[in-house]
Amino acid sequence: MSKTVTKLLRYSLTTLPSSTCYTSLHYGAQPSCPEGKELTLPVIFDRTIKPYILILVTIFAVSFVAGTIAPAAVRMEATKVFQFFVNTYRGVSGGTLFFYIFTNNLFATILILVSGLLFGAIPILAISSNGFLQGILYRQAAEGIGYSKAAWTVLPHGVFEIPALLIAASYGLWLGMMVVRRMRGEESTPLKFHIGHASRQYVAVVLPLLIVAAAIETALIIM
Repeated sequence: MSKTVTKLLRYSLTTLPSSTCYTSLHYGAQPSCPEGKELTLPVIFDRTIKPYILILVTIFAVSFVAGTIAPAAVRMEATKVFQFFVNTYRGVSGGTLFFYIFTNNLFATILILVSGLLFGAIPILAISSNGFLQGILYRQAAEGIGYSKAAWTVLPHGVFEIPALLIAASYGLWLGMMVVRRMRGEESTPLKFHIGHASRQYVAVVLPLLIVAAAIETALIIM
């Protein structure tokens, strides 16, 4: 897996769009791209983090599988820790529970995004550890109720939270690659603009997902 991730990172460093589109947008000029496409929100989103989404989805998938085949002792300990945190929320009112879950996910995803400036290492670690834990929880549930029912049990917990995490981590990884490109003299756009772009996308895309995820998680725990 490490060789595949390395190749993908090298590919992303050499195929990123030039700064022209971002710079013109930043300074208030009429946005334009070499391809002649209008720089709409979907274009910005796809051009910015598409390779990083692919990298992190691959890492998540491999880590998930690793979690499902982890030794029984490891799975038991991880499940106990997870249950301990879930039990701390038992008996809490719905509004308070929603606030706890939302703020916890909010701070976690912001930290993952900002920490990407450290060459993207922490977003990768966050995605791999989350995928591993999800794999463990799925395997533990499957052993009790079967694989198909386990999928329907685990899926609601991550259907919005995992995409939010992946998108935040992708922008974090993107920021890390921007730092690398600047160090290599391949990027001239001010880093503060990249941070601002990632922040705006976080508010527009990740934040709504976290709100829905917290609402679903609250409902599931109360039930």
